Amino acid sequence: MAAKSTSGKSTTVDKVQRYKRIWLPITRVTTIATILLATAIFFPKGRVFQFHYQVDQITTEPIIAPFDYDILKTDAELNRDREARVAAVPYVFEWQTDVQESADSVLTRLQAELSLLREYMSDYNLRLKSSLIEEDSLTADSLYVLLKEDSLRIEMKRKDLTTLGMGNLREGEWLYFLNMDEQEIVGEDTVNVAQYFFSGIRRALNQTFQTGILNRSPDDIPTPTISVIVRGKEIDQNPGVYFSVEEATANISSILNDLLADFDPRLNTLANTIATSLVKPNVIFDNELTQERQMVARNSVPIAIGKVFENEKIVDANTRITPEIKRKLDSLEREYERRGQLTTSTTQTMTFIGRILLSAVVLFFFFAYLFTYRPNIYHDIKLLILVCLIFLIHIALAYYFVYVLHWSEYVIPMTIAAMLFTIIFDGRIAFIAMVTLTLLVGIILSNNLPFVIANLFVASLAVYTVRRLRERTQLLWSIVAIIAGYVFVILTFELIKFSDWATLLDKILFASTNGFLSPLLTYGLLIVIEKTFKITTNLTLLELLDFNHKLLNHLAMNAPGTFKHSVDVGNLAVAAADAIGANSLLARVGAYYHDVGKVTKPTYFIENQLGGENKHSKLAPRLSAMIITSHVKDGIRMAKEYKLPQVVADFIPMHHGRSRVEYFYQQALNQAENTQEVNEEDYRYPGPRPNTKETGILMIAEAVEAASRSVSSPTPHRIETLIDSIIETRIKDGDLDECPLTFRELTTVKDAMIPVLLGSLHKRIEYPGQREKLHMRPDEA
Repeated sequence: MAAKSTSGKSTTVDKVQRYKRIWLPITRVTTIATILLATAIFFPKGRVFQFHYQVDQITTEPIIAPFDYDILKTDAELNRDREARVAAVPYVFEWQTDVQESADSVLTRLQAELSLLREYMSDYNLRLKSSLIEEDSLTADSLYVLLKEDSLRIEMKRKDLTTLGMGNLREGEWLYFLNMDEQEIVGEDTVNVAQYFFSGIRRALNQTFQTGILNRSPDDIPTPTISVIVRGKEIDQNPGVYFSVEEATANISSILNDLLADFDPRLNTLANTIATSLVKPNVIFDNELTQERQMVARNSVPIAIGKVFENEKIVDANTRITPEIKRKLDSLEREYERRGQLTTSTTQTMTFIGRILLSAVVLFFFFAYLFTYRPNIYHDIKLLILVCLIFLIHIALAYYFVYVLHWSEYVIPMTIAAMLFTIIFDGRIAFIAMVTLTLLVGIILSNNLPFVIANLFVASLAVYTVRRLRERTQLLWSIVAIIAGYVFVILTFELIKFSDWATLLDKILFASTNGFLSPLLTYGLLIVIEKTFKITTNLTLLELLDFNHKLLNHLAMNAPGTFKHSVDVGNLAVAAADAIGANSLLARVGAYYHDVGKVTKPTYFIENQLGGENKHSKLAPRLSAMIITSHVKDGIRMAKEYKLPQVVADFIPMHHGRSRVEYFYQQALNQAENTQEVNEEDYRYPGPRPNTKETGILMIAEAVEAASRSVSSPTPHRIETLIDSIIETRIKDGDLDECPLTFRELTTVKDAMIPVLLGSLHKRIEYPGQREKLHMRPDEA
């Protein structure tokens, strides 16, 4: 079973080693290759022209036109001119005479049909009267047959009229019209009411159709005039001279009201109903012809506003690029593209390779620094991916803001990257990263030197404001520093270029918005990054310093001596870390939590026994050593239980490393009949040894603080000798072999700890009567 277990562990180790040896380098290369390709892709498409300058940049050489070419309008100008030309094209309408003819035909038929219906109803009424007074039964039967025939004809005629859209002829105005008198006296004249009725409708319709009825509301026609085609001839008219359908209906109603004012109102209502049913537009919009003319007008807009001739000097060397010169250079680039000199597959391929190489040159500066001075970051694929993501996001934002949204380059939130790199890593990495990232973005923005200088300056301010993040309010001070930095740099550049106030204020507005939002966004992104990449920043460490933290509070309540020891060790660690430039905040947090495992058996540790019986006096040395060393395992378990960050949990096993529990080891040797029977491994901590400056500092501080308690009369010389002996022991035992602390730094650590120790071990003067009150012996110190 033991052999199988050993074999299983060996296989697992082999797999891990194989992963580190093969897949980690492949992943690292893939990550770096991805950022190279992505950076090359974010170069502006088509921006391979050798004379691509931005407005207000200074030329480095004279530029001469190699051939004749047109000075082209910008896309915005060309679209504006085309839209103006299209908007000036009159809408085309066709006058359709058949609409009026169709309405007149329907009205004539309706008049004839109603006349027949009135005639049928008149015959029916006469026969009905005759049948009522006829006494001869034979004649009455004959009249009854005729009445049935008349009734059938009337019903059929009503159905015919219904098909013409006349509605129910048995109700309202229709009954009045069908049963009214043929003649009516109006004024001094006798008028045939039915004929006058239809002639009035015809007159109203003809007048309206002759004016013209549009099938679109005049309000929906954007042009001041329209073209109307009448019988093959085209005339331009104001659309306001024509009726809309609503206006035509109102006009007909007005005419009929005047013509039928002397008749029964029901006739007027019926006339409006009939006329309205016959109103249709007769001036019809020709959409196809209109679009055809608009396209002709659009294509007739000239794309150029001037011409540059061969050998003409476009701009001299050391000259500021004005908008006019920029237009000429852009036109020259487009002419190259039109001639195919910039768009061949070979040219595009070579250009893309050049972009990759240029990106590689710039990025080499940063990754070489990581490989040489920060190998822990370079070899940590998770951190490397995070670095690449920050680079890619800022490059993508730069491209999107400047080339897609056409905003000022000062809106690019470069300071977010500066603050993220500083808080997650440190100020040195942040500065190197920002030099690299700013150069890359500056190149993508057409070698924008003012952008590079401005953002290096402002990024330096951002790094400075958060380099020692101890309070969240420092992010607010970053807002002030970033905005002030941008305003200062922008004023400097714009004063040199004599820019107008509108340009100056526009850039300051973009930069101020950027400066205000960047620290706030940084704070939000830090939360996401910490959770996603399992990274511990100073903000998290600040939260762990709170004595109300559940684990610290548990330690303080149940192991007060250990808690006091941890706080004192923290003071020593902070002084030492500050002296050599290590992370003092991490050192203090590590010190606070390094002995949390003692809370499970607090009374077995001397600092918690409070003068009572030492429980180890009745235990074998090996058992005592096992209890003492077990606080490391208990501490690791509690760190997981309370979800301490790994960088903090590492202090728990590393603060002892592989050191020996010397007191109980020596006791075991003294008690043993054969010292060979004492297994030294039983008295050593499980490790691992410290592998960072902060954990190395804590190992020394912890041992020094504990040992200093036994110094009866502490003096600077005695304290120095004590620290030297502890450091020497740790070096001889190899406990600092994996720690990056140098001998010079160890000396600095010692010098930093001495005043802190002397301050904590100082004695106060004895108050009068103190010995008598405390019942102290004369020889008692």
